[in-house]
Amino acid sequence: MKKNLLAFLLLAAVFVFATSAVADSYLADRHVQRGLKCAQCHTEKVPSKAPKMDMCLKCHGGSYEELAKATASKNPNPHYTHIGDKECAVCHKGHKAFEFICNDCHQFRGQKTP
Repeated sequence: MKKNLLAFLLLAAVFVFATSAVADSYLADRHVQRGLKCAQCHTEKVPSKAPKMDMCLKCHGGSYEELAKATASKNPNPHYTHIGDKECAVCHKGHKAFEFICNDCHQFRGQKTP
């Protein structure tokens, strides 16, 4: 009985640590870790959609041009492209993994969540 309980507790601990490591990679979780509340970006009563770009830019540069300057050291710069200013949620998924949409046509390596 004690062995079963110990095995269960050990398995539960592994599950908790594994899921917290995965959750840390999501944008929404990183915002929460920095003390932000969901309602600071999601203004609708039931948040079912990603915030619009203007909401993101309130904290991230103020304008798309300033955001492109802030990420100028990245190669390629994901915010200075030939496809223009895209909504942030096209790449930055709140509760899912980041998607580098440039790789839909190009073959850039090493692009991870900025």
